[in-house]
This record gives sequence, C-alpha cells and structure tokens, in this order.
Amino acid sequence: MSLGPSIPPSLIPIGASAENEVVDDNQQSPNSFPLSPQSSISPYGFGFPLSTREEARYLMHYVQELAPWVDITDPAQSFALEVPKRARQFPLQAYSILAFSSRHLVLMTGKECGDTERYYSCALRILIPILDDSEASINENLLAAVVLLRLYEEMTEVDAGIHPQGGSRLLNDVSNFAARGGLGEAASWIVLRQDLHVSLIKSEPMRVNLSSYEHSKSFEDPADETITNRAVLLCCRVLTAAFGGLDTNSWARLSDEIAQWHDDLPAHYRPHYCSTGIPDSKTGSVFPVVWLTHPAHVLGFQHYHLARMFLQIFEPRIWLPSLHTVEERLIADRTALNHLRMAIGLAIHNVSVVGATFTAHHVLYACGIYFGDATERREVLSFLDRMSTSIGWPTGRLQAKLNQVWFKNDK
Repeated sequence: MSLGPSIPPSLIPIGASAENEVVDDNQQSPNSFPLSPQSSISPYGFGFPLSTREEARYLMHYVQELAPWVDITDPAQSFALEVPKRARQFPLQAYSILAFSSRHLVLMTGKECGDTERYYSCALRILIPILDDSEASINENLLAAVVLLRLYEEMTEVDAGIHPQGGSRLLNDVSNFAARGGLGEAASWIVLRQDLHVSLIKSEPMRVNLSSYEHSKSFEDPADETITNRAVLLCCRVLTAAFGGLDTNSWARLSDEIAQWHDDLPAHYRPHYCSTGIPDSKTGSVFPVVWLTHPAHVLGFQHYHLARMFLQIFEPRIWLPSLHTVEERLIADRTALNHLRMAIGLAIHNVSVVGATFTAHHVLYACGIYFGDATERREVLSFLDRMSTSIGWPTGRLQAKLNQVWFKNDK
C-alpha cells in the first residue's frame, strides 16, 4: 500500500481533475479554496456542504468552542486553523466538522437537528470506500476527518462508523504520520489518545503501533505540549506492555523512564498549588486539588499518574504465587488508588481543560471500581453530571456501570 502523495479519488478537492491536479497536503495555492463552495458541483451525489447560514454557524461553533479541545497538545492549533481551511476544499473535512459540531449543539441545547446524522452519513460515504480500498493512500486530510468522526461517535455512544478491516488498516498506518510534522502529526497524536481511551473502555490491547511516535518531529522542540505528548506515549507504552505480558525488567525500565520524565520537568510545568488536606478545606472535595497554568500541563500530569497507576496494577512481582505477595498486592492497590485520585482530581479541579475531563471519563470506565468510599463515589457522580451539563458529553452509560459495579463490590 502506498503512503505517497497521491490522493484517492474521494479526497480530490472540488473542481480539481483527478488526472491533472493533485493537491499537496502541506502546500496550498492562493486559488485552492473557492470563495463560493456552493457554486462547485460535488462528484459524490449529495452536494457540497457549507452552503447555508446554519452550516456556517456550525463551522463557527467548531472553530470557537470545539477545536481547542482537540488542539490541547498542538501549539500550531492545526484543528482550529488548518482543518477549517481545508473544509472549504475537501468535502470529507467539511462533513466531519458539521457532524461533530451540530451533534454537540444538540446535546447542549436539547434541540434536535435533522441534518446531524446526514452529515455523518455523507462523511462515511466518502471515508469507508477509501479505508476499504487496500490500494488507496491514507493522507493527513483523511486522518483529521477520522479524529472528528470518532468524537462524533463518542457523543452518540456508538462505534459503528469505520469498517473493522479499514479501521485496522488506518490504525496500522497512523504512526507513519507521527514523524512528519504538520496536520498529519497533530492528528496522529489525537488518534493515539483516542486509541488509549478505547483500550481502557474495552479492556483490550491498544491497536496503534507506537514505534514511530518515538521519532516524532515534535520531540525536536522542547515545548510544553511536547513534554505532555511524551507522558501520553509513556502511558500508552505501559498499557501496551501490560497487555503483552509485562516482565520484571520491562516494568523496571518503564518505571525509571516515567520517574525521569517527572524529574526533568521545568519549574513552570510543575503544579503551582497542591492541596495537602483531604477533604480540601476550601472546596470540600475529597480529591486532591492541583492547579497548573496550562491545559497541556494538566493532561501531562494526568497521564503521568495514570502510567504510575498502571505500573502498580500490572506489577509482575505481585502476581507471583506466594503469601507474601498478598500483602504486596494490597499495598500496590492502595498506591494505584492514590494515583487514580490524582488523575480524577486533575480533571475535577481544572474544569476548563476538557481533554482531561475526557480522559477521566474513560479511566473511570476502566478503574472506577477502585473507589470504595461513599463520599468519593458521590463526588465522581457529581463530576459526571457536570460533565454532561457543561460540555454536553453523555455520561449516563458510565454512571449506570459505576453504580452497578459498586453495588456488586459492596455485596
């Protein structure tokens, strides 16, 4: 399969000739984006989007409210700045934005939009044939669209958009973009976090190949977002190793790398306040209050604590057949719970960092059973209620699951 510059027919920009004009993902000519997309004729049979006032409103909502969620570890803000440009040219980008944005407005306002599912369906009619064609190239435009469609699917609590074979091919290839820079690399990091979330919810191994992420171009720049991406990658490596059978040497090596990440942090990246009393004297929260000055810092520390939690849960020595390991397992569980409290506390007390809220949601799905204290449970459920109210994210399924596992655990 080629990963070269050729663009599949379904990704050819409106008005371009498949035979005579190929658009480079990283270079846009002054005439690349028509001022009047509605005057173009779509080859897909359902018209080009972004042609009405309502669709323009969805685009603005995406740019102003939703793209910052996605761009949390991208200093170039590719999804806020570059993706809307390409939506004027590539129907797949446009329909993906419209599906994601209109669905979010439905959840926030409670007013149904009859076009939301149509936007999603149009995007899939372009996307799925490309993914199912083993000869078609996967490029950064397609990757960015998949990111937005996955967010749409999470908001509808479904996972039926990408055919298994095509989705598998995408995940196999996505790491190839991690060292290329630009929109492709930005999208590849989001796909990595999304795959981590899927792994947590389904309790399955991660499907993305992590090898190319080590050579990410972003690691050449000592930016705060790069430090955060390293924490995300370490967390993914721990989870991947755990599902693959974590031996003592690998465990020790990963533990050292995670400790080194923490030791190497610049002063400005570290917390500016961390509560010492539980419950907190000011907020009454039973979760640690940790304040940081940048959304990427919050996400970085959250994945640091998750990585340490996974190391405790999957520590190979505590699963040896010995009475001594029973005591060690109890100690490991208490340590894991403390790291879980930190990860959830970072989301609860940094309410503007939506990315941390998403991560907390998925971690609770996998590890919420650890909370045995009634006060902690109530605060977790209140946090999920606020998540639904403030950002429109559906949490009903998770709350039902938590109540069920807590009830069984108490029995």
